[in-house]
Amino acid sequence: MPVDYGYRDSTYFWYSKSKRPLKCPIPDVQSNSVASVRYASERIDPSVKFTDEACAMLVKVPRVFLKTVLNGCVKYAKEHNITLIDEKVMKDINDKRKAEKSKK
Repeated sequence: MPVDYGYRDSTYFWYSKSKRPLKCPIPDVQSNSVASVRYASERIDPSVKFTDEACAMLVKVPRVFLKTVLNGCVKYAKEHNITLIDEKVMKDINDKRKAEKSKK
């Protein structure tokens, strides 16, 4: 049987055992670290490698979409005969994506 009830918004979880609700900050579990992006990128395709700078550009990608983004980067690299994705290649991929998005 629940003793108290709570409400969660985008940054806090609000709960109340008394008259005035209290708030607890929600930890940011959605953002990745460079190490977690590197771990995921190493398992996508062994022939295409990512630098730490390229992985740092993907830190803000939600974990749910990280595999899809990495697959897209590997596909771009294979189309252009690239074996090492660095910051310059990531900028090219982002520019291509922005151009495709603006056409829609």
